[in-house]
Amino acid sequence: MTPSPTATLERLRLALIELDEDRTLELTRHLLAEGRASPASIVNTCQLALKVVGERYERQEYYISGLIMAGELFKEVLDLVQPPLALEQAEGSAGTVVLGTVAGDIHDIGKNLFGTSLKSFGFRVVDLGVDVAPETFLAAVGEHRPHVVGLSGLIMLAFDSMKRTVELIRANAESLGYRVPVVLGGSTIDGRVCRYCGADSWSTDAMEGVRLCQDLVAKSSRPE
Repeated sequence: MTPSPTATLERLRLALIELDEDRTLELTRHLLAEGRASPASIVNTCQLALKVVGERYERQEYYISGLIMAGELFKEVLDLVQPPLALEQAEGSAGTVVLGTVAGDIHDIGKNLFGTSLKSFGFRVVDLGVDVAPETFLAAVGEHRPHVVGLSGLIMLAFDSMKRTVELIRANAESLGYRVPVVLGGSTIDGRVCRYCGADSWSTDAMEGVRLCQDLVAKSSRPE
């Protein structure tokens, strides 16, 4: 009997949790070839697996190498999934988000996971990469007119970079023609950091971040 898509997705989730590269990629290819599970459901399943990997790391059941391996394996899954995912989203966009890891920080696993989560829910994502200067964020806002700006950071040095970036974007709101909401992300971010930086909101969870962006788009004052 052929396993149901739900059962196969669960096997995929477990394979990624166990850092089994061959099995993870084999199951991903199988799901795509069969067409019985959507690309978005594959991405969502992998996100659930990465959350478990992160929890195991926090409990010291996995070393940092396991966390990095899980992130790299997720990127391999994305390489397989993104072409059909792009076709799936071709009819429209839920909004545009400019995203990047701020100056002085080069961590990108969380940023990449958030970006992929946004894409799986129909957002157009402009990923500026890592160690991104405030001026680069401002230029991207002027060019792409996003509904939301996402600033990612993990180390404490990132907090001042986030603050400078928010201040620069706010100082140029009049010339930009609108006030773009700024959301902070990263495992070390909390309400105090958000207030310090002057951002609109924050999250330590990719899916919660997506919901924040959906709410902000719904309330957007961006000129169309």
